Amino acid sequence: MVTETVTLQAVEKVFPNGVRGLAPVDLNIRQGELVTLIGPSGCGKSTLLKLIASLHAPTAGSVSWWGGDFSRVGSEGRRLSFVFQDPTLMPWSNVTTNVRLPLDLDGVPRAEAEARVLPALEQVGLSHAATRFPAQLSGGMRMRVSIARALVTKPDLLLMDEPFGALDEFTRNRLDEDMARLCARDGLTTIFVTHSLYEAAFLSSRVIVMAASPGRIYAEYAIDPGMPRDENFRLSNEFAAICRDLNALLSEVSHLDHRTEQAQ
Repeated sequence: MVTETVTLQAVEKVFPNGVRGLAPVDLNIRQGELVTLIGPSGCGKSTLLKLIASLHAPTAGSVSWWGGDFSRVGSEGRRLSFVFQDPTLMPWSNVTTNVRLPLDLDGVPRAEAEARVLPALEQVGLSHAATRFPAQLSGGMRMRVSIARALVTKPDLLLMDEPFGALDEFTRNRLDEDMARLCARDGLTTIFVTHSLYEAAFLSSRVIVMAASPGRIYAEYAIDPGMPRDENFRLSNEFAAICRDLNALLSEVSHLDHRTEQAQ
């Protein structure tokens, strides 16, 4: 049976300076989905993600997690992890200690925490780098450490705020393939912010296209979750068609936002 992981009902966000970050948003995130949020800068993608993470409080409307308030997160095995744009690693600590950090903060006994670090590093292909320090890692490897730190808590909901945006295309494509494989294997519910329609087309079971001024949902685009997400998919006619469709939606959003700016 499909269950809702996160539900937003008429959620709005107005910042203290009066800027209206989000118009009323209604959105359901179902268990096991990989949903991407795309749209122009300033359309509220990161704001929406932070509302889901309870890092922001909505000005109006409601957010529920597994059918309840935020207290449901952390209870009955429900966990949420957030991967930010920057890896935010502790430069004085090695990879193992950086990955272990959320378990240490949660009071997990050291022996148990250590036993969970290696499987998390294996998931992102970094078991060989456990004793290295951030300065000894490439940008892609540092981001893998950040993802391992999120996975070590065994989350039920993974939030990712444009984590690969600063990486070269080759590294980004490889990490996208890793994420697609991990999420499919573990049935991990994931919400992923990106500026790249190609990344959204590759990763998603559903794409949420957002418009700005104020931020709002313009369209939703479903993609067959059963499609294998690998290099062959990137070269397929299906992938090309998805990219064309998303490009058309983003073009519509661009024209819509331009008309809004002119009206203002």
